[in-house]
Amino acid sequence: MSEWRPGRDKLCYTPARGETPMRLRFLPLLCVLLFAGCPKSPIVNPPGPAPVADHSIAFTWNQSFANNGACSTTVTTSCISGFNEGFITGTSTQNQLHTDTAAVCTGTTQPETCASTFNGVLPIGNDVFYVATTYVNSSGTAGVTSAALSPAVAVGADASTNVTVTVQ
Repeated sequence: MSEWRPGRDKLCYTPARGETPMRLRFLPLLCVLLFAGCPKSPIVNPPGPAPVADHSIAFTWNQSFANNGACSTTVTTSCISGFNEGFITGTSTQNQLHTDTAAVCTGTTQPETCASTFNGVLPIGNDVFYVATTYVNSSGTAGVTSAALSPAVAVGADASTNVTVTVQ
């Protein structure tokens, strides 16, 4: 039988011979929990509002091919391969919306007119858009120019439709 020591709690007693002290009974469980860890459940974000419906976005810009032509099956270096279009958030973060080949440019005089239309999700506000030219240098390494920026374009929220009110 265990012997109680006066002034001590239940965990501080002298166990009888062959009996495991109370403070050591939970030690294996504690070790398992500390070293093996508890099973981790995946972090699940609560559902947020649905993204703004796709906007039809039309880009037009000019590109000169006077010094470097468009890449093709026969021209694979020192050529313009295409374009990245998107919008800027903050002061400089580019959010790419679309990629085009150089074939979107047409014309016989330089610079040629380039046009691309696609759908994309845009933030509401005054958005600045960009076009960056992609190329392959003389060593065959792909690159991208700095972005040409548009003036700010106002992107508004879609207005409510089909409003019905019943008053009783």
